[in-house]
Order: sequence, then C-alpha cells, then structure tokens
Amino acid sequence: MTYKLSVPLNLRTEAATRQGPNHEMNQDTHFADAENGLFSLADGMGGHRDGDLASQATVEAVAELVNLPAMSHEKQLTALDAALASVNQKLFSSYLAAPEHDVSGTTSLSLVISESFASCIWTGDSRLYLLRDHHLFLISEDHADELGRLTSAVGISEQITTLGRRTVELMRGDVFLLCTDGLLKGMDETMLANMTAEGTYGLADRLIARSVAGGSSDDITVIVVWTDGNG
Repeated sequence: MTYKLSVPLNLRTEAATRQGPNHEMNQDTHFADAENGLFSLADGMGGHRDGDLASQATVEAVAELVNLPAMSHEKQLTALDAALASVNQKLFSSYLAAPEHDVSGTTSLSLVISESFASCIWTGDSRLYLLRDHHLFLISEDHADELGRLTSAVGISEQITTLGRRTVELMRGDVFLLCTDGLLKGMDETMLANMTAEGTYGLADRLIARSVAGGSSDDITVIVVWTDGNG
C-alpha cells in the first residue's frame, strides 16, 4: 500500500531551478509530487563541504515518504520529522568521522497537503509563502541571525537546533510558493505577490528570470502549488 494522502483539492504544481553563474554546481535540490501532496526543497550551505550532497540527501529522505503506508496528516508530519532527524544524524556523523573536512549542511523546507490542512516543516532560511485573497503571507520564519548567517540547518549539529512547524487550514484558491533564499536576492515581496497573483502557466520560470534580471547571482529554486488545479 503506497502513501496516498487525502488531498481534498485538485493540486497543480510547477518547479524550476537555476544554478548561480559563479557556482561550480547547483546546491539546491527539490521534489514536487502533487498527487501525494508532498513538496520539498533544500539549499546546500555554501562555504562548507558538499552542500550539494547534503541538500540532495535531505530531499531524497523526504521524498521517500511517498512509499510509506497511508496515514493521517499528523502522522505524516511525525514521519517527516523522523526522516529529517535521520538524515541529520547521517550527515553529522560523517563530519565526526573526519572533522578536518568541515560540516556538510543544508536548509530544508517541506510542505504537506492532506485532509483539509497544509503544514510546513523547515529549518534554515528557505521560505514558504501563501497567497490567499490577493494577500501574500510568509508562513515560515528564517532561522538566521542579523547578518544572514544560518542559526539552524540539517547536518551541522548533533540535533537540528530549530525545526519549525506551522499548519494552516486550506481554502480553495490558496497558492503556496516554496523558494530558496536566492529568489529574494533579485526581487521584493511586493513583486513576488503581484507575479504570483497572475496565476498563469510558467510562473516558476518567470519568477526566476525576474530575480536574475533583478541581480540575483545565487542558486534559485521555486516550487508553486495551486490548490484548485488552475494557475
């Protein structure tokens, strides 16, 4: 029996990613499965060892949840917590085995949509936005200090320092947007809200293109989820 969520609405999703021009590789990884109501992205920590591998391992661990038996919304979140704890332990253990090679860390942001709820679990500064009734709301909260340095991430400590969780009750027409921090380096939230409200195909690609035009040179990943199947 596969992991089938009780998704009450017709979900549609788009995802796009872009490697920063000065980066040797794209350290972002993402996963989007509208059928199962599971979406995730991770942004490997630059300046540290194997950020790309850390983000890939984290998203792959989350994606494995689609192979679990059917379960309630709350139990899905518990399973997600466990998956993140497990990959965190593996990444940090690899550092302890060879501390001279530095830590390997990543942000993590996941959205679970089932029953009549949408829940976000995250660590780091990747963001989840909700567009509802033409208003843009930031659902997640950055785990970073005033200088923008991460205060929590997967893989950098024995346990994840801060694992945020927020749940909202779904309303038809809700649009969710997951993004790595590179997106907001080339656009502000007003422009993000206006473009997301357009609700047309190709939005993820257009958001990245606008951010690049606005000066972002970072890796950028965007996942958009429409709850009514339109967009």
